Amino acid sequence: MTPPQERTNGLESGVIPKLSGDIRPLIPKLGLRNYWYPALKDRAVGRRKPVQVSLLGEDICLFRGAAGNVVAIQDVCPHRGARLSQGDCHYRGTVACPYHGWVFDESGKNTMVLSEGPLSGVCGKPGSEARIYPTRTLKGLVFVWMGDAEPAPIEEDVPEEFFDDALVLIGQVVWHCNWEVALENSMDSHVNYVHRNALVVARSGFIARGAQGEHPIFVGNGFAGDVGESNYLRKSPKYDVYPDGRRWPKTNYRRYWTWLFRPLAERARRHIPSPRTARWAGGHRLPGMFRTEFSWDLYTRMCVPIGENLTRVWYYHCLRPKGTLQRLWQRFLYGAVHRWIIEYNFSRQDERVMLDQRYDAPEKLSGTDAEVIQWRRLVVTKHFGGRDAPYEYRNPDGLAPEQVPLSRVSVRYLQEQARKS
Repeated sequence: MTPPQERTNGLESGVIPKLSGDIRPLIPKLGLRNYWYPALKDRAVGRRKPVQVSLLGEDICLFRGAAGNVVAIQDVCPHRGARLSQGDCHYRGTVACPYHGWVFDESGKNTMVLSEGPLSGVCGKPGSEARIYPTRTLKGLVFVWMGDAEPAPIEEDVPEEFFDDALVLIGQVVWHCNWEVALENSMDSHVNYVHRNALVVARSGFIARGAQGEHPIFVGNGFAGDVGESNYLRKSPKYDVYPDGRRWPKTNYRRYWTWLFRPLAERARRHIPSPRTARWAGGHRLPGMFRTEFSWDLYTRMCVPIGENLTRVWYYHCLRPKGTLQRLWQRFLYGAVHRWIIEYNFSRQDERVMLDQRYDAPEKLSGTDAEVIQWRRLVVTKHFGGRDAPYEYRNPDGLAPEQVPLSRVSVRYLQEQARKS
């Protein structure tokens, strides 16, 4: 387990370093501590055996509490350092160390020592307890508070669809790269190039991104894009033409795929729900989320550090089907088709590029990297200044984060309003 002094890494000082130049070395390699993170699906935790999960460089043991809820405890017995996840749940709401049979309840208290019997003098002594991590289960997904401070309201860190009647379909993959590399992958204009042969791009056709990208708008927990600058609202050319006459894409044969899949794409697009608030519109959110409205659903990609060069990537697919049969149909489509299209066919193309990427090499930023710069500054601010550290950034038109209208940051919302009128 990471020592407490390494976990805070300057957070207690509240001194934010100068955020200019290349600030990548200031970004925490194991993520931001004081946030809620997804750990595993609720159904993965049984009643007889605990389960181990690695989050932010720490190993955590999960087991069932007395009421059936999932409990998270440090995966190190305070006695001799054995792995609690290798033990057993002999008694309801407890986990026993596999070495000397120290039994811990869901508060972390040592309640029994099975190797010494009822007269053991160890139970309840200061220092015999294990660290507990607060947990919440939403839509069948267990979230763990990884900070040392008191837990913040989980609504601040988990997308809004987890708290209403939306259908949220959840998947995960593992990328062999640092979490920040995985997250920054969604902050630039690589999609039309890296994913040119992906099915989700072929069905949409070529979309000219433009050299300047979208102006980032700060909404409190991250950045959304200014839809007034979005190329998704403009008619896109068939290809880009360069000054010497060369063009990209070189050929237009992919247009046949676009034409073939257009009916399915248009039908799916009509069912994509818009976000309910600007805080959860498309864009990048702390502690490691990217949200987009341009798939078959409103989906979130959440990058969770496992180790310095290993990232668990969660996908939250949000739909709002009407009725039980439609919910069952969407679940079937996700398992049969959509999961492969987004989480493997599309996302594995990203990983192939990132596996050998030199993230410590000198970097030349382009006009499309404004959001990358601001995101890094936000992450470093929250890392060194703490979760509630003020972040100085001027939005377009002087908009305060809590005053950003949904119409300013959600293309899908504008499309819905246009259809209604």
